[in-house]
Amino acid sequence: MQYMGINENRFRFLGIAMVLVAVAVVFLVEQVIQPSYWIKSAVKVLAFSAPVVLYSFLRGISLTETINLRKISGAAPIVFCMLLFSVGVVALFFIFRDNLDLDGIRQNLMRKENLSPENCLYVFAYIILCNSFLEEAFFRGFVYGLFRSKVAGALISAVLFSLYHIGIFITWFSLPIFILCVAGLAVVGLFLQWISEKYHSIAASYVVHASANLSINLIGALLIFEIIGK
Repeated sequence: MQYMGINENRFRFLGIAMVLVAVAVVFLVEQVIQPSYWIKSAVKVLAFSAPVVLYSFLRGISLTETINLRKISGAAPIVFCMLLFSVGVVALFFIFRDNLDLDGIRQNLMRKENLSPENCLYVFAYIILCNSFLEEAFFRGFVYGLFRSKVAGALISAVLFSLYHIGIFITWFSLPIFILCVAGLAVVGLFLQWISEKYHSIAASYVVHASANLSINLIGALLIFEIIGK
């Protein structure tokens, strides 16, 4: 099939190339340039949105179709998954708490991300509501849809999702915990992809992702306000 003189396979290769560039740019900004949190977020929004918009325009399809965004029904199982992810994050934190350098994580959040008790709640609200959707639209919607094989799409999307997060927490953990986090994020990516496929929409995986981020950022807020990890 041809779109604007370009066949479908070339579109897929173009999309994959744009994805790799986007992930590399975000990683470079996170680890090398290290600007303020809001500048990093703006770069991420641009890096993850531009390929989706350009691909959608070139193929002549809607953005909602490109990222697989539709209304969903049958919310009860999704609510269960939301609770599972939210409670699971908190449980894992307490299981591994003694293996974490909580003061070091707090200092990293405050120095590298410029977070403080005055601004952290705004940042965390953005992460929960907006960043969760951005990642779902990019990884579970756009990246996954570039591959003919659902298995290949799910695996590559999950691996990229995990590797992209390395730039965020690479200095937080010891090597064993770091490896566990990378593997765990890939598994989480696969599970979120399964939810998205089951409900035929990233809206389902988005709310589950947001619930996990709610717990993660609650822990972050407790660290910033020095309620835990003193």
